[in-house]
Amino acid sequence: MQNMKTERELKTVGFYDKSAEAWTSMHGGNEGNSYWQDEMARFHELLPTGKVLEIGSGAGKDAAALIALGYDYVGTDASKGLIEVAQKRNPGAKFVNVAVEDLNFGEEKFDGFWTAATLLHIPKDEIDEALGSIKSQLKPGLAGFISMKAGAGEREDKETSRWFAYYSQEEFREILERNGFVVAEENTRKGEKDWWICYWVKS
Repeated sequence: MQNMKTERELKTVGFYDKSAEAWTSMHGGNEGNSYWQDEMARFHELLPTGKVLEIGSGAGKDAAALIALGYDYVGTDASKGLIEVAQKRNPGAKFVNVAVEDLNFGEEKFDGFWTAATLLHIPKDEIDEALGSIKSQLKPGLAGFISMKAGAGEREDKETSRWFAYYSQEEFREILERNGFVVAEENTRKGEKDWWICYWVKS
């Protein structure tokens, strides 16, 4: 049974459902290379092969890159509109329209996970649940990558009604550790408007 969605979640997913094609065009979703190609190269060093779960597949650009690296790939996204865009880009790949807190692949477990610029939409009072849901789908000894926006607090974006949660590097590291993840590496990266905080994790 899926969890009841809060108004914050419904607004965020609703934006992506209504604006999937436009958002993809405006945010480089149709470009060839992943925005996170350097971070993905390091992820590939930590996990050269295996079954990888992407949480927040978006327009499917990272999916294409992960598949090109040879991973057995499964992508998920809470937005049906974005899943449709990702599937068009990667017609042979498996995508599932499911929110992070509702992940349930049964006995199928993954060697690693990839979630770039996705968990930033999870309200802070639900982040432990989201990370626990991810961890429940993984084999011991996993490798994973997470990127979040640096900052403080959380708020609704007035233009799009999307919810954003911001963290300091230390704050989110502590959250990862209390949820059973070992931070193998971390760094920061300057974006167009914001700073990103990035983590490569193991269990």
